Order: sequence, then structure tokens, then C-alpha cells
Amino acid sequence: MKDRIDIFIIGGGINGAAVARDAAGRGLSVKLAEKGDYAQETSSASSKLIHGGLRYLEHYEFRLVGESLKEREVMMRIAPHLIFPMRFLLPITDTQPRPVFVVRLGLWLYDKLSGRRLLAPCGQLTKAEMNALPRIRKDNLKAVLHYPDCWADDARLTLETLLDARGRGADIGNYREVTAIKPVDGGYMVQYRDDSGEHESMARFVINAAGPWANLVLDCVQGTPQRRALRLVRGSHIVLPMPEPAQRDAYTLQGKDGRVVFSIPWMEKFLIIGTTDVVHSGSPGEVNCSDDERDYLLSCFNSFFSDNAVASDIVWTYAGVRPLVDNGSDNPSKLPRDYVLQAERHGDGGLITIYGGKITTHRKLGEKVMAKIAAMGMPMGQPWTEREPLHGGTMDRFALSVLAGSITELPSEICRRWVFTYGSQTSTLIDAIHNNQTLARQIAPGIPEAELIHAVEIEDVRTTEDFLYRRTKMFMFLTADETNDITNWFKRYREKRIPE
Repeated sequence: MKDRIDIFIIGGGINGAAVARDAAGRGLSVKLAEKGDYAQETSSASSKLIHGGLRYLEHYEFRLVGESLKEREVMMRIAPHLIFPMRFLLPITDTQPRPVFVVRLGLWLYDKLSGRRLLAPCGQLTKAEMNALPRIRKDNLKAVLHYPDCWADDARLTLETLLDARGRGADIGNYREVTAIKPVDGGYMVQYRDDSGEHESMARFVINAAGPWANLVLDCVQGTPQRRALRLVRGSHIVLPMPEPAQRDAYTLQGKDGRVVFSIPWMEKFLIIGTTDVVHSGSPGEVNCSDDERDYLLSCFNSFFSDNAVASDIVWTYAGVRPLVDNGSDNPSKLPRDYVLQAERHGDGGLITIYGGKITTHRKLGEKVMAKIAAMGMPMGQPWTEREPLHGGTMDRFALSVLAGSITELPSEICRRWVFTYGSQTSTLIDAIHNNQTLARQIAPGIPEAELIHAVEIEDVRTTEDFLYRRTKMFMFLTADETNDITNWFKRYREKRIPE
């Protein structure tokens, strides 16, 4: 079956999602193909921060930092259920390469670039506050500075952006793989396949948002499309149980090699420690935290905290690949984090490949892609995404807390998880339970049946992994038998949906 559309987007990560949302909201016809699940790769393997990138200042990436800080405030407004303000503590010791005055100067500039209105200013702890910090090693500790940034659920931010695009008319599909792209009169013929078979779409513009696979997608284009040299840089993380007393603030730790490692509270039960910068020479789909990276992160963490964490304490590791434009540097930490848009005109249409980018700046990236398309002759509406809340983002954090407290049909811990996962869409799940009380039954601890139905019917879940790892993070709390219960439920539900 062949259809005619304005824009075909390849890639269901955060960049592709941003373009789909922006384009659909401007009245363009949009189709998006993701060969796996949404946010399956890089977009769910970040440090889960919406931040300016303090360390980018020393590489003079002022435009990127300024844009990131402004986007941080935009994201707090449009996705309050997914973006959580957090104080970051930055301990300074006399063994680190950056002295106190240099870090203070960086924080001053961070404040000036941000134009912040929603977050507190940067500052420094008093000596009494510093001495009262639990677990932190006090030997050689000269000062503790602090600054605000935000934590985010990266996979759900991607999903909610895609669902918002769908709500505005975009055709969004996971497990939909592009197999060929042919330049033709009027644009591009895009061939793809999904469970229902082989398909073709005639698109005026193609947006290559395949992340680490961007140049591999260009191999599917007939001819010789322009491309940039990419360096794949792996970022790995380890996850530790939350120590006692619990860590409420995030920490920005300066390693002896000058790299920055974060220690971030996660789901009130864990700490995420990361990230690394290691050149990745393998397949972008085969990414794991190496033993060397694990040991590096443990060493950095233990140099600041008295936990004395060891490898056996680690409850999970994850890694993702950053597709960075190669500037020739031998040091992967010095590769630019900013995005590059490679545009190539073809008749009245064109092909735009997205290289690099950060989760924090995805919305602005989408806006700039639309500006390039407009400059190539596509009529469209005005920019709008800065003003409008994301899918699920129509209630502020206070209203969400009130909603969680008002739900009597479920245990309070489920209610709180729901409102800070689904936001204002929580009412859809509650309505389902009101209509059928049996849907409150928990298929596995903490997972009512109503949530699983919502995952399949609204959020395109196809596998247990889709649900437990990306729509939620409930895999961290389930046993193998409980996970099998979820798998069996999905199997039974699919069998009921498919007519014989």
C-alpha cells in the first residue's frame, strides 16, 4: 500500500519524536518508523538528566549550555510529571584539577546563561552544612558548591512526545523497519515493513533520526547522500542500592582524570552512578558496561563516599552509545555534544540527517529541523511546542500530588507511581477501573491489570521488556516468577486480540 505524506521520520528516539510532534502540530502529514521499540537504545540509556551541562563550559560550548538551560525550564513547564528539580552538590577537594575559584566562576556563568525563573540559584554550603553531610569523606574536602538541575524519565519523555504527535495526527509505529529510500520526482519513495507486510510511502521530506545508525540509514538511500563522520562514544552507568541514610541530593563528582561522574538518587531506592566516555567500536546495538568502566565508576564513587561499594553491590548496569560528530580529537570527552543537521535538497523536497544532540535540547532541535524544512519551501504553521504541554503534562506537580492522594481504589504507592509516570493520563486508568473493578487486580506486585491494558492499547507495548524497562522501570522490583506472570498475561491478551 502506497500513501503520500509530507514527512517520513526514521527513528523513534527522542530526536525523531521531537520532529514528529512539532511537524504534526504545524499541520503536516507525518509518518514515523522505529525498527525496534521507542527509545530502545540511546534515548533510554542516558544519565536521565535535563541539564545545562556544566562541564561543557570548559570546552567553550556556550551556545549549547545556554540553550540547554533555557530548555530545562521549558521542559519543567510542559512535562511536570516527568521532570523533577534536584539539587546537585559539587564537592571540591585539594586533589582535583579544578580549584574552587574556577568552579565558582563556572557556576556564576551557569546562572547567568540560564535566565532561570523556576529554580534556585547556585551557591556554596556553609562549613556547618558541609560537615553535616552524611557519608561524604571529609578528608581533603575544601568546599561543597551546589547548583540546580533536573532529573527526567528519558524513555517516558520520548514516549509522551510520540503520543503527543499521534494525538495531533502523526502515524507513529514501532517495530516498523525502513528497508529502502529512493529519490523520485517530488521527494522520496520510502519502503518499510512491519507485521502486516511490506509498504511504501511517498514523502516530500525524509528525516533521518536514527542516532548511532544514521549513516547506516544513508546506506539505504539510492545515490550518494552527504554524510558526516561519526564517533560512537559509549556512556555506561552502574546502579547501587540506596545507602543509609538515604541520599536525597545528587552529587557531581570530579574524578582525578578531570572527568565528571554523577551520583543520582533514583526511584527513592537506588543510586545511578555514571557516566563514562569510551570509544565504542562494536555494533551500536550491542552495548554493555565493561569491567573497566564498572571499576572506574566504583573507584570514583568510593573516593568521595564512605560506602566502600564493591562490584557485588551493583544491582544493574546499563550503557548507551552517543553518536557524536567527529572533530578529530583523540579524547572522546572533547567531542562536541551539540547537534548538527545535514540537509540535502532533492527537487521540492529533501533529506535531513540529525547527528548528535542531547535529551535536554530535543524540543529545540525539532524546531530547527522544521525551520530547515520551511526554508526548503514547505508551507507550515508557526512554532508552538514551547507553549503546549506534552501528553500527560496538563497538571502541575501540586495537582498531581493531590490526584494521587484522592485515588482510593489502589494502594498509595501505586497511585503515586502512576501520577508521576502517566501524569494527567492517570485519570484514564482510574476510569477503566471504575468501569470494571476487576482491572484493579495486580498481575504482579504493584502492577494492576488496567495498566497492562493501557500499555498495549495506548502505548504500543509489544513485549515484556517494552513495559518493564521503558514504559515503567518495574523490572527493578520484580522476581523472575513475577516477570513471567507479566509475560504470560501479555501472551494471553494478544491471543484474545487476534481473531482466529
